[in-house]
Amino acid sequence: MKKQKINTLIISDIHLGTEVSRANRVMEVLNKYKFKKLILLGDIFDDLDFYDMPNEHWQLISLIHQLSQKTEVVWVEGNHDKGLSKVMSAMFGIKVYKVYTWNYHRKKCLAIHGHQFDRFLINEPVISFLASQVYLFIQKHDFADYRMSRWIKKRSKGWLRISKKVARSAILYGRVHGADNVFCGHTHRATHLKKKKINYYNSGCWTQIPSSYITLSHGEIKIKRMK
Repeated sequence: MKKQKINTLIISDIHLGTEVSRANRVMEVLNKYKFKKLILLGDIFDDLDFYDMPNEHWQLISLIHQLSQKTEVVWVEGNHDKGLSKVMSAMFGIKVYKVYTWNYHRKKCLAIHGHQFDRFLINEPVISFLASQVYLFIQKHDFADYRMSRWIKKRSKGWLRISKKVARSAILYGRVHGADNVFCGHTHRATHLKKKKINYYNSGCWTQIPSSYITLSHGEIKIKRMK
């Protein structure tokens, strides 16, 4: 099948190592397009524990490695894969950033995972850690389709109103740094907002159905979804 040509592909929040990660669907997207730049916008891994990670998760890591040999792969560090990204950089030569900027069609683009704007995560680290451990336990004992895990994740992000807070702070951050387009992950909610000439995009995640990603092609920026 002929691959669709685009300029840039942005993917975030795959959470490899968890029960709800849709690594196989991510591989379908990576194989669907031919791109000049791949931006991994944080939380590609879930934590430092690689024990008993599913085979398809390792296959995705291998595919990313293969892509890094022939195209530009950028890793923007998230809160879950902090430290892991350094390992990937050493192993595969993928450069790691906390904030990544580039120009696209004469517009300044800025990519940052977004946890930096999550005040609950910053102010309540112990509660956030305990909630994460409970969530992992539920994943392991969930139904076959992980309906409970996905419902809890979706509701928790909404209950904390993280999505709107991250968007507002990211737009302000982008304005301070002279960006035209700001890209984030972290909230697991695919979003496009425009405020005072600044476009904010959130790439969503690969633990929910549908999952989402962002493409930059022919001067257009689009959020796309996959069931």
